Amino acid sequence: MLNLFQYPMKVAIIGAGFGGLASAYKLAQGGSDVTVFEADTKPGGLAIGFKEPKWKWTIEKHYHHLFYSDWAIRNLAEEIGQELIYLQPKTSTYYHGKIYQLDTPMSLMKFTALPLRERIRTGAVIAYLKMIRDWEKLEKITAKSFLTKYMGNTSWKVLWQPLFEKKFGNYADEISAAWFWTRINKRSSSLGYPKGGFLAFAERLDTVIRKNDGKIFYNTSVYKISEENGKITITTGNGKYEFDKVICTLPTPLFLKMAVDLPINYKAKLSPLKGLGAINMVISLKHQFLEDGTYWLNINDLNFPFLAVVEHTNYMNKEYYDNAHLMYIGNYLPHNHDYFQKTDDELFGIFYPYLNKINPKFRKSWINNIYVFKTPFAQPILPLNYSKSIPPFVTPIQGLYLSNIQQVYPWDRGTNYAVENGLEVAKLIIHD
Repeated sequence: MLNLFQYPMKVAIIGAGFGGLASAYKLAQGGSDVTVFEADTKPGGLAIGFKEPKWKWTIEKHYHHLFYSDWAIRNLAEEIGQELIYLQPKTSTYYHGKIYQLDTPMSLMKFTALPLRERIRTGAVIAYLKMIRDWEKLEKITAKSFLTKYMGNTSWKVLWQPLFEKKFGNYADEISAAWFWTRINKRSSSLGYPKGGFLAFAERLDTVIRKNDGKIFYNTSVYKISEENGKITITTGNGKYEFDKVICTLPTPLFLKMAVDLPINYKAKLSPLKGLGAINMVISLKHQFLEDGTYWLNINDLNFPFLAVVEHTNYMNKEYYDNAHLMYIGNYLPHNHDYFQKTDDELFGIFYPYLNKINPKFRKSWINNIYVFKTPFAQPILPLNYSKSIPPFVTPIQGLYLSNIQQVYPWDRGTNYAVENGLEVAKLIIHD
């Protein structure tokens, strides 16, 4: 009698970000015949890295770190032998021309831009959010209404409104309080970083997947997903391939465009999901920019054209980067924002006067190199009651699964939750 399980299940994964790599790792480890298709030249997705010839480590095109509380990716790193480094870098806020350290209860109490009463209220609410687990009730109210009611109007205007508006733009007042809860409840003060950079981590996953007979094709874009003769067919520039199961990890708009056989009502449900893009400028400097040692500087000034300044080498030692000081200028923007059309020099010309306000000693002569990286999909918009809108992993097409950042909820999107979702959808396939 024919054993129906003598042939391994053929599974394709579209996208070699950390979610796709986690799925591929788990499925290949379980004996599936796994093939990963990635349009880029390297693995990592939004955490993809780059390096100059003399650097020992890569750095990410879009800033990344982990939290000590990120168990999914910590466990994965331990399984494959990837070392993670944990430190407690300094987080500060730029407000009214000054930099204030704001990363502990004590530093909050010293933040005199808030009246003492609102400092106490803000600290009490943060402590409350750290303790509670019932986030469902918070998704019924906006973060703005929750914060103004319980922390006070001044706390909202000084601490939170600039960050919400810079991160979410026109959607700032629509974001649910559940999203804010995740920023407080789950995050730890200890931040983690893979030894060698996130690209080293992704490449280690690549190696482990291949050792389990998985295949990964880079420089290979998928243009179409279709259902043919009971199989899922993937069309690339190199031809067509048939699979028993397919996981797509690409952003929802791309998935809806390429999966041509999806029902109209399913597309209508997913099409309204919104998201923002990101632009990150990485500047290699001869001198330290944030001289007080701040790693992450929130810009709480609505007139500034960027959200944050992140000095990576105030976190990881500059010796890994040929002693250069590496700094990100970060922004979340709608994909049609005119910054996406500007050249690197034009963007730097816009940012330079504001960087000079943060550090008046900063000069163009400090600069070794400037790199600008843009992506149209980076930050989902999480409005009220988003739990009712989350796309399921299972799609209406038998054997076709979706796993991307718009399914990360209530937690904030990140590599940890990409891994968590990637492992979860792999388990669904294994047990199907």
